[in-house]
Amino acid sequence: MRLHSASILLGISIGGFFDGILLHQILQWHHLFSGIEDWNANAWFVIMTDGVFHLAMFAALIIALWMLWHRNERPERLAESTLIGFGLWHVFDAVLSHWVLGIHRIKDAAANPLLWDLGWVAAFGIIPIVLGLLALRRPPPPMRGVLVLLPMAAVGLGTLNAFPLVDPKGPVMVAFAPTTSFAAVAEAADAVGATLITTDASGLIWALDIPDGSDWWRLYLHGAIMVGRGPAAGCLGWTEI
Repeated sequence: MRLHSASILLGISIGGFFDGILLHQILQWHHLFSGIEDWNANAWFVIMTDGVFHLAMFAALIIALWMLWHRNERPERLAESTLIGFGLWHVFDAVLSHWVLGIHRIKDAAANPLLWDLGWVAAFGIIPIVLGLLALRRPPPPMRGVLVLLPMAAVGLGTLNAFPLVDPKGPVMVAFAPTTSFAAVAEAADAVGATLITTDASGLIWALDIPDGSDWWRLYLHGAIMVGRGPAAGCLGWTEI
């Protein structure tokens, strides 16, 4: 019974993307530091730290794929080890982030966050690890493209994070540089024919109503450092304020 470090790391990256995309972005049950009240009030900080988290998952994915390629091996237990790595991520996240550091819970707004924590770590942590270990006790199955499909799944999750599904007629979230004044934000909106809707406490994350056919990318020429539409919208494309 042999585990492969590359596929364990691959499973960790898939687990991190699954967590970040589903819980941080789609459901928005929590963010990396949403358990810390002072920081949670600042959308700029929340988006930045979620972005750092996803960057770390990208790094783990790249390292795992490099290890698989560099060693030029076809591990028979890739699927099992990846499943175990997926579960290990959720156990590690629950113990460190939820209970030791307390920087977030699975569902921050729940009446009993501990029940959600325990249910999540059981479903996506303990069960995948047990299934992976049980599978290791059986004869290795034929690869049947697993070596290709699992890395593709990880890359696909990373791509979903970078290119979120955005309502073309909904508000567009725009992040401006810390030195940007309100006058500069208003000028940027005017340059693309957009209307300012609302902002967060920092005054740096704005929701804009951008008309159809507008050259929204021109916001980058007027102080915007990230626009929640188009390529690499990332966390901002999923954010609501």
